[in-house]
Amino acid sequence: MISAPPCLHTTVQDVDLPGGLVGLLPHLRPSGTWIREREGLIGLGVAASTTAAGPGRFRDLADYWESVPHSPATPGSSGPVALVSITFSEDSEALSRLLIPEVLIRSEAGRTSVLITTAHPESPEQVLARHGLRINDRRLLQPTGASAGGDMPECRLQPGVQSERQYLSAIAAGLTAVHEGTVDKLVLARDLLLGTQSPLHTGSLLARLASEYPQTWTYCVGGTGGTAETVLGATPEMLVRLRGTRLSSRVLAGTIGRTQHTADLVRDAKQHREHGLAVTSLLEQLRPVTGTLQSPSKPSVLELPNVYHLASDISGELSADAAGRYPSPLQVAEAAHPTAAVCGTPTTTAAGLIAQLEGMDRGPYAGPVGWLDAAGNADFGIALRGGVVSENAEAGGGTVRIFAGCGVVAGSEPEAELAETRVKLKPMLWALGLEA
Repeated sequence: MISAPPCLHTTVQDVDLPGGLVGLLPHLRPSGTWIREREGLIGLGVAASTTAAGPGRFRDLADYWESVPHSPATPGSSGPVALVSITFSEDSEALSRLLIPEVLIRSEAGRTSVLITTAHPESPEQVLARHGLRINDRRLLQPTGASAGGDMPECRLQPGVQSERQYLSAIAAGLTAVHEGTVDKLVLARDLLLGTQSPLHTGSLLARLASEYPQTWTYCVGGTGGTAETVLGATPEMLVRLRGTRLSSRVLAGTIGRTQHTADLVRDAKQHREHGLAVTSLLEQLRPVTGTLQSPSKPSVLELPNVYHLASDISGELSADAAGRYPSPLQVAEAAHPTAAVCGTPTTTAAGLIAQLEGMDRGPYAGPVGWLDAAGNADFGIALRGGVVSENAEAGGGTVRIFAGCGVVAGSEPEAELAETRVKLKPMLWALGLEA
């Protein structure tokens, strides 16, 4: 049973941050981030939080969030902001999480603000000092401690749940299911495990990802020490963005490495088939919660430092029920998840094959990740190009489990799909100092 949240007190103050959010990250150990093109947010500490599991995990997190009592928002603030990470599968042994940070540094449209949320009345100066920050007389937000720099601890690469040979066998089995008509598309993922001898400074890792992959959303939701787990990465895929009743989404499916040319992607019928299935499934899943939906007739090409993707940006308007109520952000995220881009189609059949062929618990990988506020605005990406950091305070180190997947459709070749996962693992391997 989820415990009742405390009453929260919020204050907000505009500040100057000359180095921007990314420049601040190496000084901090965030409990959450959501950054793209140097704008977004950084969360520090935890004012309130809850976890959920099973098929009701979206609903349980939504119930908790809607029950959070808070003092009236100060001018310029819509009240508390929550960071959210939800597991891919309802059967996962991992927990879905919603946390409200004590400090939220937000930068967008030329404005940077600091939102402080506490369960007990406390001066902003005290709260900021606890997280290694201060605001000087000129309204500059400054770190009080030294930067951790960009160096990563030594990592030992270990096998994942499946070897590459076993993964190739799983892809071959998936192709058989496609050829037999069991599924039209199946997304299969694999993992790698990295052990660290000393604690990983997540702020520095996130700064590296945000600097190298500015077109993606650099995300993080998690604990701040001890044995806590943190999901983080740099995703190129937006599940749903909500601004009031306006909805948008970015579908990515169809991928080639940068050693090829964009024309190869544009001409590839297999890649377009994979992309079309992903777009169609998302439109079908969003129709029950929307009144209008628009999607482009042809996908565009998204260029990232390591890959090219076929991309389609979808937009629409939420629909109200008979009582005039609009669906909550978590209801919309639940309707959209999982997309064919990370699961397959038909969804239920594909999910069953994933559990059978991958042999692992995805945890938060490929699940919704992002934030929502008290005004009903939200960004939920898909937790891709990332992994899960587990710290062990007693041992002084920890592990990083990273993931990548590929879409199996008619025309897929196992070796090519394995190569695609190697390319998708590169952002995290590079950020951890294991790729040149």
